[in-house]
Amino acid sequence: MTDRGTRLAASTLLVLVGAGAVLVVGWPMGRMAVQALAALTVASTPGLGRAAAFSTALSLVATVAATSLGLALALTARMLPRRGRRLLDAIIGGLLLVPPYTVAAAVVAVGGRGGPFAAVLPDVYGLPGMALAMILAHLPLAYLMVRVAWRGVDPRLVETARVHGARAGEVFRLVLLPPLRGPLGVTAALMFISTLSDPSIPAVLRGRVPTLAHTAYIEVIAWGGEGTASVIAVLLALPVLPLLLALWRRPEPSLLMTRWLGHGASPVLVLPPSPLVTVCRVLSVLVLALVLTLTLTAAAMTIRAQVELVTPAMGAVIVSTVGYAVVALLIAVPLGVLTACASQRAGERTARGVDLLQVSLLLMPDTTLGIAFFLAYGLETPTPWGELPALVGGASLGSGAVALVVAFVAPAVPLVHLAARAGQRRAPQALQETARVLGAGRRRLALQFVLPHAGALVAATAAVVTARNVVSVVPIVFLSTPDAPMVASFALDLLDRASYEQTFALTGVVAVLLAAVGAPAAMAGAAVIGRRGSL
Repeated sequence: MTDRGTRLAASTLLVLVGAGAVLVVGWPMGRMAVQALAALTVASTPGLGRAAAFSTALSLVATVAATSLGLALALTARMLPRRGRRLLDAIIGGLLLVPPYTVAAAVVAVGGRGGPFAAVLPDVYGLPGMALAMILAHLPLAYLMVRVAWRGVDPRLVETARVHGARAGEVFRLVLLPPLRGPLGVTAALMFISTLSDPSIPAVLRGRVPTLAHTAYIEVIAWGGEGTASVIAVLLALPVLPLLLALWRRPEPSLLMTRWLGHGASPVLVLPPSPLVTVCRVLSVLVLALVLTLTLTAAAMTIRAQVELVTPAMGAVIVSTVGYAVVALLIAVPLGVLTACASQRAGERTARGVDLLQVSLLLMPDTTLGIAFFLAYGLETPTPWGELPALVGGASLGSGAVALVVAFVAPAVPLVHLAARAGQRRAPQALQETARVLGAGRRRLALQFVLPHAGALVAATAAVVTARNVVSVVPIVFLSTPDAPMVASFALDLLDRASYEQTFALTGVVAVLLAAVGAPAAMAGAAVIGRRGSL
């Protein structure tokens, strides 16, 4: 096939996939926006401004604190030997397998009524408790983003600066801080969006403090107040717009598109003693002590429980959630790989546009997507070709299974697409050009150069996607039904009954399962990124 034919076929494929995305995601989002506008013009929403103010302040505090702690932990990790560095990575990275509602439940177990530290701690219900839980739940994102951003820092620059008499603060400001400007900004924006749109932590710790996400959750699960829910969904999506504008103006739309660096081993970063180094180490010790305290308290409460921890209902919920996650993965991986391959063949300008659209979908708050799917698919919808059956609810098509799969696939396709694109760029371009000049065809180039790099990254991303879908709270809690039990909705039901022990047991079983399944894929991703380029 000629280059023109290849580009035409790739463009046709992208148009078909884009049309499907518009029908599955774009139409619910547009309908939700229209419904929100109608709700604002017809009736007022009392108390929404107060909830928005509380939610914004809470998210700002959690974002600033988590970003600062993540930076301190990452700097401490770079000054540790390799084994200590890997141990810290495992501890902080392991928090990704702990859902936010479990962190909130652990805060209650430690400082709530009857907790071992209730007498010396302030009331954990309200803004203090929610802020603490959000900081710990979102700390791994900041930590890992900083750790990856420092892969490109040449330790010889640090050594040269020290030889010339630079102090630790000057080394940090002149050598270590410049690579973090972009990643830190994106990380802070992502944490603000995710904390603002999380309904699970407020469901456990809100007290009398209203938040936007939890208000929308209450309106949806009660099958009432759809106008208020749609307004809140639009408000939660507004912070995404500045980030999208910044990404659209960047030469590369995503940090994943940056070439991975792995040039040699990463030695211990040696900084002279200074207040900066001391503060980072103290903060790191405090964070680890807090994580250890919450973990041990939750484990002790679970061990002392006088109830059956792992029930048949819990096993059925885990099997159901993993089944939906696997089905969604089987759909998302081919779609993401196809769009990545088609983008590469359609030309640089088309590829950049597709990448930006994928990033836009990835950054959309899950709460907004969940509310949009609920409003669009909750009832039968008339169309020129007949009525679209309801997809949400026990009496809907497939007992709600279709909506759940769509909710899993929607954020998974962009992750797979970006991983495949990163693998394409990781493949050695010079060798590909040489092989092409010598007569190698597209199939041979793909099998020998692109697949070894992109395949491992896609496999690692598939493991991340599966883990994310299993432990994610939204949009699943807006769509789950009794006929399609999910881990998140089942855990929130347990927390409503103050069954913290069973919640901890459920989280532990899921975490062990995901760690066992995801370890091989994570090792594959580490191999292609470069073992010698250890963080």
